[in-house]
Amino acid sequence: MKFHIFAPGLLVLTAGVLAQSSHAHGIQVDGTMTCTSVVPATGSLSVPLSGTGHKGNSAKADVNFPVLACKDSVGPPTDPSLSDLRYDTKDSVLYTWIDLSAAEGSPSALCLVPPLAAGCSQLAPLSNFYTGGGNPPNVPIIAMVDVLKLTHGHSGDYEIIFNYETFPAIACDNVFKPITPSFSWFGKTYTFTGRTDGAITPCDSSATNDFLFGPNGVLLGYNSAPDDSASFVLTKGLPPGWTVN
Repeated sequence: MKFHIFAPGLLVLTAGVLAQSSHAHGIQVDGTMTCTSVVPATGSLSVPLSGTGHKGNSAKADVNFPVLACKDSVGPPTDPSLSDLRYDTKDSVLYTWIDLSAAEGSPSALCLVPPLAAGCSQLAPLSNFYTGGGNPPNVPIIAMVDVLKLTHGHSGDYEIIFNYETFPAIACDNVFKPITPSFSWFGKTYTFTGRTDGAITPCDSSATNDFLFGPNGVLLGYNSAPDDSASFVLTKGLPPGWTVN
């Protein structure tokens, strides 16, 4: 489990972090990832995955924080901080659960342009959230669900990745009950239940949490590449610790 922060001209490495990619587990953000809006509250912890081809598609990181809809503006072929597979930045969304306790308790505190009184047309890059001393102040990113619409050899497919904070705190350690993420995809519900031989929580490194779906929601498998591997290895079936019904 790793947590990387990249910003243009600046490399920030948190304690215990190696300069390697972590495609399935840790949260990685850089200056190319910006948020366009706050996801409206639904009355539950789930957020709708609009534009993914099925009205009932939704995801739940199972943490009770505001959610931002973010996108990656990096050009093709892809951003390796998210995935080794190529994806369409226009139709891919990074759903980002954030702790606003250090940002005056309101998403408007994350606004860059224009001033708060005039509304917000641009939120700060995600890489600003942890740098401190600027705008916005330190804002922990608790969880992120990447919903990536793939291109090229996987055109029409989707990659869905659940990531959790591992520094300065571990998201799964700061809860009263176990975190059990889930998502609905084309009429099926995928839920993390854990297992006794490794993936006890979704924050564990053995819980890859990285799904690949074909057209019409067919599960193709999951990314079984090691956490420190710069590759995508497709393995049939569900990631460790997940069930489907």
